[in-house]
Amino acid sequence: MRRDFVSRAWALRHRALSPSQVLVFGFGLIIGVGAALLSLPAASNGKRLSPVDALFTATSAVCVTGLTVVDTGTFFSPLGQGVILALVQVGGVGFITMAVAISALIGRRVGLRGWLLMQEAMGHPWVQGMACLALRVLGAAMAFEGIGAVLLFLRWLPKLGVGRAAWFAVFHSVTAFANASFDLFGQLGGSGLSAHRADPWVNAVVGGLMVLGGLGITVLNELWRWPSSRRFSLHTRLVLVVSGALLLGGTLALFAAESEAGTPMGKLPPGERLMAAAFHSASARTCGFTTLPLAELSGAGKLALLVLMFIGASSASMGGGVKTNTIGAILAALWSMAKGRDEAEAFGRTIPKETVYKALAVISGAAVWIGAASFVLAISESQELTALVFETVSAFSTVGYSLGATPRLTPLGRLVIAATMFVGRLGPLTVVAALARRWRPMPTRYPEEKILIG
Repeated sequence: MRRDFVSRAWALRHRALSPSQVLVFGFGLIIGVGAALLSLPAASNGKRLSPVDALFTATSAVCVTGLTVVDTGTFFSPLGQGVILALVQVGGVGFITMAVAISALIGRRVGLRGWLLMQEAMGHPWVQGMACLALRVLGAAMAFEGIGAVLLFLRWLPKLGVGRAAWFAVFHSVTAFANASFDLFGQLGGSGLSAHRADPWVNAVVGGLMVLGGLGITVLNELWRWPSSRRFSLHTRLVLVVSGALLLGGTLALFAAESEAGTPMGKLPPGERLMAAAFHSASARTCGFTTLPLAELSGAGKLALLVLMFIGASSASMGGGVKTNTIGAILAALWSMAKGRDEAEAFGRTIPKETVYKALAVISGAAVWIGAASFVLAISESQELTALVFETVSAFSTVGYSLGATPRLTPLGRLVIAATMFVGRLGPLTVVAALARRWRPMPTRYPEEKILIG
């Protein structure tokens, strides 16, 4: 029975489109539809988007980034804002996950190919249990976004009224959990969440949604089951430890870097400065919401944000970056090597060498793409290199942080950033696998030869 299952899985992987190709072409199709909808006159308040700007905005929404070339709150009509919100939701949860979950809800049978596609999309090691996992993903998203919307609605109701408070609450709850920093506060003359910099309620709700969305469904599922199981997998342990260390370390780094009185964060009272540092430490790895003008931060503060953005969230989450579990695997390998061990070890478990190789490939691929994209932007754009590199890392890690360079990009620059968001959301390895020619591994092992390292 098991042999037959494996044979069918192998046959499906080598027939028609591969799972990686379905992901790439599927996301591309959704982006194309979204760009067409955003180009409609009814989607904007007067002026229409150019084709390049529509493609850029749709890519930013589907890839849950939040980088924009126009103000979302003032440029787009309610229809356009609704399209962006729908694209964010589909891009965050994943179109394959949503399709599998809906099929399971209506009782429609999902074939083996559907399970393989979802396995590729979620990065899950097993095909079994995909239907339950899809339902949990969709259910968790709806639950967290619903709770967040209610809490934000109660906070904004006195100032915004019922209608606007409800729409703002739903929009920002979804974008916060999906780790996409689109906001509507341009309607109120603000930028991002700057008006709520000193509001613990909004900071806690939005910050909590960002962190939960960045942990990943595997971690959330194990946290939910922990009272009964009393155990965590190695993946969950690595994610929780690395995420906690980055949140704490990023908070302390930003608090120290922005202690000068001349910086926006340095002007705040100590309590507000600590809250702002913690909020941006969480946001830099996942979402991209801001309560302060990033362009006015110190050089050390911007460097801290760059590191946090590059690492990003966790696998099978709403966020991007090279992922916390990737960094955890590399750190475990380095620590084991320092102790004279041949294999990477963490929490009493051995990490397979294939996993360490893949982690190195992910980091290398990210560095190569960011370097190449930054080089192209340095040629095509007449802006500071620091700002261009910052936007590139933000786009690749689907964060949405900006130093103000994105709205001033040329059409070529916007296409480069759009491509960077696309590759960052799907992952360089997935895109390469989708574009590469298929080949079957040959049973050949070449002679081993050492090279000098370091």
